[in-house]
Amino acid sequence: MKEDPIYKQHRIHTTRLPSGLWLGKIVTLGKKQAITKHSLTAAVTRVPGEYQSEAEAIQSAKRFIDEEVKQSQDQS
Repeated sequence: MKEDPIYKQHRIHTTRLPSGLWLGKIVTLGKKQAITKHSLTAAVTRVPGEYQSEAEAIQSAKRFIDEEVKQSQDQS
């Protein structure tokens, strides 16, 4: 069993669909607060899109996290 990667206080989970495409989800570690309109719960956010590989899903999740971090810093 492999461990899901942690990136900037977020755990990145990937799921392979029956179609063969991949989805990404982000779990916020620490303080529980919905970060986007894509939030499934206070801690879990679905990364928009479907990806050809697990690596693409992870990279997209990291970009998504970077964008959210940047937006929250801009609002501060």
